[in-house]
Amino acid sequence: MSSHEIVGIDVAARKLVAVGEEVALAAAYENTPAGRRALVAALRHSPRPVRVVLEATGIYFLDLACELAAAGIAVMVVNPKATHHFAEAILQRRKTDPVDAAMLREFGRRMDFVPWQPPRHELFAFRALTREAQALSKVVAAAKNRLHAITATKLAPHALIGALERQIAHNQALIDELVAAALAQAASDPELARLVARTDSAPGFAAKAAVLVVGELAVLPPMTARQWVAQAGLDVREETSGISLARRPRLSKRGNKRLREALFYPALNRGAVLPGGRRLCRAAGQARQDPAAGDRRADAQIAARIACPVAL
Repeated sequence: MSSHEIVGIDVAARKLVAVGEEVALAAAYENTPAGRRALVAALRHSPRPVRVVLEATGIYFLDLACELAAAGIAVMVVNPKATHHFAEAILQRRKTDPVDAAMLREFGRRMDFVPWQPPRHELFAFRALTREAQALSKVVAAAKNRLHAITATKLAPHALIGALERQIAHNQALIDELVAAALAQAASDPELARLVARTDSAPGFAAKAAVLVVGELAVLPPMTARQWVAQAGLDVREETSGISLARRPRLSKRGNKRLREALFYPALNRGAVLPGGRRLCRAAGQARQDPAAGDRRADAQIAARIACPVAL
């Protein structure tokens, strides 16, 4: 028997399902402050030290993970992709909350336990600002595309054109307000100020791109430039096996999609000004056209050089 009580918790927007080994737990708990307090109190009655395993399910796991850590209960937050493949590996056939909680408990038994440390609340608040600004940027881009399509014909009603123009202006003003709020928060926080200033100083970055990138990276533990690249899903994925499988290398795109989107325009800008950047871009283009030609890792090299100022 393990020296620890391993507990798997399946997290949903309104409900928490916990499955342990010996500790007495209710069938389900509400994902509310009162429900989470009841769950923490039950875990404290365990005769053995408790280790909790849960998935990073959107934003719904965050309060529970923070409250568990504050109560001195070790918690591991697992990437859902890892648990998905683990469930396939153990031939899990059903998909219910109790079954998923039991699967997470089994994950904690078999895999190395990596404790999760909650970042400062100010960093989460900063990320909330930057993520909303990024979401509104997509809304503005979609509205601009609709406006462009509508104005391609003389039959477009002026009321619709005006409505779209006002929507774009309103959302752009909200974006500017959110970016200004993020910059103001960064100015009052030495750690954020250092990260934003260092990122903004890199060629290709502006204030908005800098806060978007820092918002995604500031809540993470220290990493190397190579790890930053993998976190953004910009690492190279190779697929070769024997003589039957020889696909061209490509970016994995297995990482933080928001971070990858935030790096897109800085990458374009920096590729033009970085020493050797144009050569790397040409090599990447050749590799895309012919897997046997050029530098197959050019895209990753550019991404790594972009990520270096943030990683330091």
